[in-house]
Amino acid sequence: MEEKNEEKASECQEKQYAHLLCDFMFKRMFCSEANKDVLIWFLNMVLDDLDIKSVDFIPTEHLGLTKEDRKVIFDISCECSDGKTFIIEMQKGYQRYFRERALYYTTYPINAQGKEARDMYEAKRIEGRSNEKFKWDYNLKPVIVVALLNFEFKHSEEWPDDKYLSSYRLMEDTVHEPMTNALRFVFLELGRFNKRISDLETKFEKWVYLLKNMHNMKGIPPEFDEPLFQRLFLLAEIGNFTADELKHYYNSLNNMGDYDNIIHTAKEEAERIGLEKGLQKGLEKGLALGVLQGRTEAAKDVAKEMLADGMPVDKISKYTDLSIEEIEALKL
Repeated sequence: MEEKNEEKASECQEKQYAHLLCDFMFKRMFCSEANKDVLIWFLNMVLDDLDIKSVDFIPTEHLGLTKEDRKVIFDISCECSDGKTFIIEMQKGYQRYFRERALYYTTYPINAQGKEARDMYEAKRIEGRSNEKFKWDYNLKPVIVVALLNFEFKHSEEWPDDKYLSSYRLMEDTVHEPMTNALRFVFLELGRFNKRISDLETKFEKWVYLLKNMHNMKGIPPEFDEPLFQRLFLLAEIGNFTADELKHYYNSLNNMGDYDNIIHTAKEEAERIGLEKGLQKGLEKGLALGVLQGRTEAAKDVAKEMLADGMPVDKISKYTDLSIEEIEALKL
């Protein structure tokens, strides 16, 4: 690991700004009290029909309803004063069922609302302030998933190639009447955003451009001469990092490199499996078999390497789709 960090340090000497999509910078931007205004600014850009004034960070680790259920760890989770919950996720590589995964994630804060209602009732009952039976009207507070995706979803043929931002809600099939506003899913597909700096028209487009390109920029272009953008450049300037922050940043870059190796290895394995089993479509089916379903020997080999490099088990599970139990078994 030390050798890898030295290599990254050498590479970063030529870079002025950090890669915004590595875990270290993602959390530095969006998951600290000191930079909470940056998170609020970003959420208001993505959710332009809302006016978010403040948020409070809430726990990101959630246990299942039973001991057998898989533990879920969100990247970032926060809540408005009106009860709206935001789950903010970053996904670096293609995951076939990511939309379904986002839907599954919402079940945790939804169930938490039911538990909160039950806990409030029990507290009143114990204190003697209520003799009635437990009642809850199911008036759910909105749960909103915002996902930054460094890839492209597969859409219908009518989907414009350059449409990189999508927002989904529950609606009736023909009249499109909303069933409820309690669930919303917003996906930012960075793989579909290919604008040059001279083509940027809105502040949001500038945000997206920086997410993809800041680590290759030198200085602050005049297009970004605004206080909050300058704040973002300052946060990402590698020369401002402490020694401890540099260490974490290099580790985060190493993990990104490990993830790229996972994908490369999985593709090769997918092609081999595809040929052996007559799957001529190869990459998509093989990748689903090799990594997304997390059941091939290739995925386990990669997980072993990541364990040896000291990566957290939950991150290995996220990148390989192996279960926590399968990864723990590899340690034996």
